[in-house]
Amino acid sequence: MAVSLSPSCELRLGTQGWNYPDWVGSFYPLGTRAQEFLALYASVFDTVEIDSTFYGAPRPTTVQAWAESTPPGFQFAAKLPQRITHELALRDAQAELAAFLSVMDRLGDRLGPLLIQLPPQLHRDEQTWQDLRAFLAELPSGYQWAVEFRHRSWLADEVLELLHERGVAFTAIDLVSMPRRVEATAPFAYVRWLGDRRRIERYDRIQLDRDQETAEWAAALHNLAHQVGRIYGYYNNHYAGHSPASVNQLRQRLDLAPLPLPQPRRSRPEQEPLL
Repeated sequence: MAVSLSPSCELRLGTQGWNYPDWVGSFYPLGTRAQEFLALYASVFDTVEIDSTFYGAPRPTTVQAWAESTPPGFQFAAKLPQRITHELALRDAQAELAAFLSVMDRLGDRLGPLLIQLPPQLHRDEQTWQDLRAFLAELPSGYQWAVEFRHRSWLADEVLELLHERGVAFTAIDLVSMPRRVEATAPFAYVRWLGDRRRIERYDRIQLDRDQETAEWAAALHNLAHQVGRIYGYYNNHYAGHSPASVNQLRQRLDLAPLPLPQPRRSRPEQEPLL
């Protein structure tokens, strides 16, 4: 049974990354070259999450190319570099954050939310709690910030209150090692479907039945849409095997039209849906 969202809530669904050779033939047209992936992706989706920024700030020329490959209105979500979140664990990280933002600002209005993904071994104690408070207090305005926790000790009311106070989104995740929790702590919401990477080897088709979970997430988004003005959601290939198709399965549950396959620029054959 489909679940419709509130008409006052903007929904942006995409995938975690776009540069997957396994998608050629299942999502990208046969013969598509890697340098064409992003433009074709952006002809179908209106947002994507960048995973590569986790490993370090991209080159300015790379960011400029991202902007030039996507249409107006497209938005990139991006992870903060692991130097900030994992190595420094948010401590004394302002210089690194400023350097990262100076590069990402080249996206202009294509820059969407920025994800502060904390490592699974970082549990909440007095020191890490104070580190988080200090880091959030110094976040520059004008950006959409989200935090993802991967240790259960952070799933506490006082943490949610802090995020609400700072206008930072609590990131809802579907991950085997974490309980599912959906909270609205900012004007927008951030959702990530991660799955279990041990169960997926190729990314060219759906391999796991996630129909029940998809129905539950559709209901959760329906409730969330009455609390926020915008929802960003990103599927990983590891969730079910092929993230573009996972997006369409959720869209079907939300009573939304399926997204079509991208078409080669040299011709315009009749479009078929992803599923």
